[in-house]
Amino acid sequence: MKTFNTVLLGLATGVVLTAAATWAVMPKLMITTHESRLGFDETVATLQTAATGKQWLIPKVYDMQASLKKEGYTDMSKLSILSLCQPHYAYNILKNDSDKFVTAVMPCRMGVYETADGKVMISGMNMGLMSKMFGGNIAKVMGGVADEEAQMLSQVVKQ
Repeated sequence: MKTFNTVLLGLATGVVLTAAATWAVMPKLMITTHESRLGFDETVATLQTAATGKQWLIPKVYDMQASLKKEGYTDMSKLSILSLCQPHYAYNILKNDSDKFVTAVMPCRMGVYETADGKVMISGMNMGLMSKMFGGNIAKVMGGVADEEAQMLSQVVKQ
């Protein structure tokens, strides 16, 4: 009986440690961050050009710096969020009622922001990882999204 309890305690400890490690690592895996080799405005413009060149729509660019300054937060650094939609990919998810739950993370977004030390950073969901988590049709579609987003980012990311 003592051996069984020892094994059970070891298993429970392993599960708890695995869960804690996963909890600690997941945020860094779910969001990707890259440093741009360009200035802030040029990064935003280049990403827009890269997206439209691949027939992506940009329904909205949020100028978060301006929005927050308007509300009295005058020390806000440059920060924009680009909403991106590729109609073919969107349709191939939204046509199925069983896949529509992912609308919570649609459209795709890229954040472009300037750090206190002047670096320009780009952040976004890790669509490659997200695609694997969902499986099925969503995995197939998001895999294509991940590939195209990587191509867009390659035009600005510092090597």
